Amino acid sequence: MKTFKKITLLFLTISLAIACSSESSSSGCETCEYTIASGETAGTAAKSIEGTYNLTMHFADAASPYPDGTKATFTLMDNVLTVEVAGEECITIKNPRLTTAGSTEIQFRDTCRDKISYDVSMTQSGELNEINISSTVDSKWLGQFNDK
Repeated sequence: MKTFKKITLLFLTISLAIACSSESSSSGCETCEYTIASGETAGTAAKSIEGTYNLTMHFADAASPYPDGTKATFTLMDNVLTVEVAGEECITIKNPRLTTAGSTEIQFRDTCRDKISYDVSMTQSGELNEINISSTVDSKWLGQFNDK
């Protein structure tokens, strides 16, 4: 009977671990899948800006969770953005939306954990320009990650 209890406990522990890990991406980050709302347009990141970028926060607003000088790594691949901020748990955000029609900016909206929109913009020549952040609650601009 003790063996049966041990096996049952082991099975439940493994099942729980598997169930909980489904909320994380393969990189170990929490995943937030934004739902495009009525009236919004799904965004598509240009292939030319896919890659990994090491950027620094500039022009941080007083309400920003990241002060000037905060370092972050952004990985953009297949319309998925992974954000790794120094000293924070990473997050992977899916389903970007287009900021405005004709814009070169798309928004990856973390409505799950930190309530931050990462607004990825590119230059006219097709390179990454910057990543602005704003609140998903009140749309307040919070700062800008760039490599300048």
